[in-house]
Amino acid sequence: MGNKSQRNRLAAHPLPPKDFQQRMLPVTECQITWYRLNPSRHTSALYFDRSGRGRYDGLQQSYGILYVAETVEGAFIESFGRSHGAKGVAEEDLRNRNLFELQSDRQLTLVNLWGSGLVKIGADARITSGSDYERSRTWSEAIYLHPQKVDGIRYYSRHDNTQLCCGLFDRTSGYLREQNRGNMVDNNPSLLADILERYDYALL
Repeated sequence: MGNKSQRNRLAAHPLPPKDFQQRMLPVTECQITWYRLNPSRHTSALYFDRSGRGRYDGLQQSYGILYVAETVEGAFIESFGRSHGAKGVAEEDLRNRNLFELQSDRQLTLVNLWGSGLVKIGADARITSGSDYERSRTWSEAIYLHPQKVDGIRYYSRHDNTQLCCGLFDRTSGYLREQNRGNMVDNNPSLLADILERYDYALL
């Protein structure tokens, strides 16, 4: 009999299957408002990241990706939920980020990296919440290069898996419009209070 810990060890998440470019991607068509808490030193939130540090960045920084959330709660927890066990957020940090609303002039086609969409492409939830970012980037690049020419990916936040987030590819840049709603302390205090209560966070 083999060692029990070895039998229970999960194999590495697979790479995209060889026929990936021939598969139909599971997509959602949507034209909604997205949210991003953006550093206040920047006048625009339309930043398509090519740093190679994000979960879905291109492996060779060959394309840019804009990370947004479908709710303000999602944008908040993606920005301030990275320290496990944190019980609060500094008022200064909140003042240093402005809440942006983003909308598209057309419907966007987004790949569903959740629910049955994961099974359909041969993946599992580790590409949205696991620690192997290089594997997630490999999948993201395969999706970007797919013949369907989708606009981005749709996935649940690792920090609150009830909140849907999106990575919008740079091919959407000419269709996006933004509105700066200011920081949440001064301009959105009621919404901030609700979010702090949701996550049991104190204002420090």
